Amino acid sequence: MRVAEKNNICVLHDFAYGAIGFDGKKPRSFLQTPGAKDVGVEMYTLSKTYNMAGWRVGFAIGNQSVIEALELVQDHFYVSLFGAIQEASAEALTGPQDCVRELARRYETRRNALFEQLGKIGWEAARPKGSFFAWLPVPKGFTSQSFFEYLLEKAHVVVAPGVGFGSSGEGYIRVGLLTEPERLVEAAERIGHLDLF
Repeated sequence: MRVAEKNNICVLHDFAYGAIGFDGKKPRSFLQTPGAKDVGVEMYTLSKTYNMAGWRVGFAIGNQSVIEALELVQDHFYVSLFGAIQEASAEALTGPQDCVRELARRYETRRNALFEQLGKIGWEAARPKGSFFAWLPVPKGFTSQSFFEYLLEKAHVVVAPGVGFGSSGEGYIRVGLLTEPERLVEAAERIGHLDLF
């Protein structure tokens, strides 16, 4: 906060996975921090929380002057969403949130199954605390791209090379928790047969 205030920087916090937390914890909103609204905004999408990917529904909350600037851009470059999509979005946000809790539980169950199997094959990685992705370090001798290619060719497992998400992603692969636990365990077992860990 102090750095943003001192340097007149607007903070934009991407809170797309704000509802998907594990181990009984909920991700912390930027706006929970005192003074956050003075220096920035938080962006949210309904894609992750309500499985509304492709509907292109999201919103920003926070600093009034930033919101006004966003509205100006919105007014000049985009048109409004189809009414039925707006109504469905309002229903998702204001209706019962049981589906959101169930979705978070589903991803947590998948994460737990994957990491239990990763432990069995000796692949050490930090368990994600939320979202539906896991970032795993690549073994020595590989880049994220070469390890992606190796897993695809030798184990028939598809992952995303971390470098595709920027230079900080190098040295990692990203795994989606987007399939049933059994399939994630099977993928880890296939990788285990390569005796890399």
